[in-house]
Amino acid sequence: MALFVWTDELSVGNAFIDGDHQKLVAMVNSFHDAMEQGRGRDVIGKVLSNLVIYTKEHFGREEAQMQRIKYPKYLAHKLEHDKLIREVMALQSGFLSGNAMLTVTVSRFLRDWLLIHIKQTDQLLAAALR
Repeated sequence: MALFVWTDELSVGNAFIDGDHQKLVAMVNSFHDAMEQGRGRDVIGKVLSNLVIYTKEHFGREEAQMQRIKYPKYLAHKLEHDKLIREVMALQSGFLSGNAMLTVTVSRFLRDWLLIHIKQTDQLLAAALR
């Protein structure tokens, strides 16, 4: 069962941002589904690696758009991006060094961060892009 479902409420009204967010939601849900099936530890390394890669790509696209329109909240938005990348990379590093990870904690952290970021920060960016 999915951790959370993409709804119109999560749409920011920008095709590329919404498309990226839908992919991130699917990645988090894939991880959560594996965890529920007892395979969370088996797939966490791959999921974290994919999340690091895709998150950097997504943030890069968002940041390029912010710079293009001279978005006044660019620095604060970028700092949020940088913080999440550091947190996900720390999770990945912990996993690679053999530290035990609570898969439920990881999936909820990712869900909560994504929901808050979409509903607050990215809504403002999408409005500015319009």
